[in-house]
Amino acid sequence: MQIVLRIDGEAKTFTTPFISARKLRNTMEIGEKFTENITMETLDEIVDYIVDIFGNQFTRDQLYDGMASKNLIDTALRCISEVTGDLNINLHEINEIEKNE
Repeated sequence: MQIVLRIDGEAKTFTTPFISARKLRNTMEIGEKFTENITMETLDEIVDYIVDIFGNQFTRDQLYDGMASKNLIDTALRCISEVTGDLNINLHEINEIEKNE
């Protein structure tokens, strides 16, 4: 997964090669925030989540200042999707199998 931010006038690319299982748990928590009205506090939590996913290679302020506003929510949703992968599909399949037993 990668993200591009403008820092000091230059586009810088950051990657995260390893996503731990703990990040999956954090991702599920942050995903629930999208069902609520997004407040400034929630937005900060979402931005902090992205910073954490990328191993603190950049700061909250660098993300806020280095990303176009129209890309922030899409980036957060992309991060959530990348981390969870097929989790929701697999959980749905398990529930269907259990119903049929």
